Amino acid sequence: MGAQGSTSGRVFRQRSTLGLAAVGGASALLLLASLAQNWAAYPRPSFVAWILFGLACVWSIFVRPAVLLDLEGVTVRNVLRDVHIPWARVTDVEARWNLKVFAGDRGYTAWAIASQVERPRATSGGMFGGLSSGRLARQTRADAHQSAAAPKVTASSVARSIEQAKVEYDEAVAAGLLSDVPDALVRITWVPLVFAVLLVPAVAVAVLS
Repeated sequence: MGAQGSTSGRVFRQRSTLGLAAVGGASALLLLASLAQNWAAYPRPSFVAWILFGLACVWSIFVRPAVLLDLEGVTVRNVLRDVHIPWARVTDVEARWNLKVFAGDRGYTAWAIASQVERPRATSGGMFGGLSSGRLARQTRADAHQSAAAPKVTASSVARSIEQAKVEYDEAVAAGLLSDVPDALVRITWVPLVFAVLLVPAVAVAVLS
């Protein structure tokens, strides 16, 4: 899947994790289909609960985590919580092992984006390109090319996208195209949906086992 690009936002995931999720999901569906065929002669509700719990783990670990860039800032979506860092608070980006976005001295690691070997590529269009005259058409063409090429997503490539977007944000603020929000706060949000998705099949496993 890689990155989804637009003038309003991008979502970054790595193909390797999505590939693992696809394999896990397909395997679980085959097992469920086999259980359904033999349910009348040999019902196994506890095994179904284990499969559903496995699917919940696959979704929460391999599918949900991502890094989102939009006009408001960077959102690091990990397994159980989201961290939104406004552009005004982004101070640095690190890509040594996993992508890490800093707000002052505090760094937030993105589980979804790990460091990998990559070939040099030209950077794509910027996050705030549509705010300046004549750049929207170029951004649209760049996004179409990016979608077709599907460049490899790594910690360093996403870090470059964040750095580029941060520079363009600062330029847009200096030009009066955006209002600076220096007192914007980093928001850390626990996601109840993930707890529910994991807890319900876990309880079923405990009860049926």
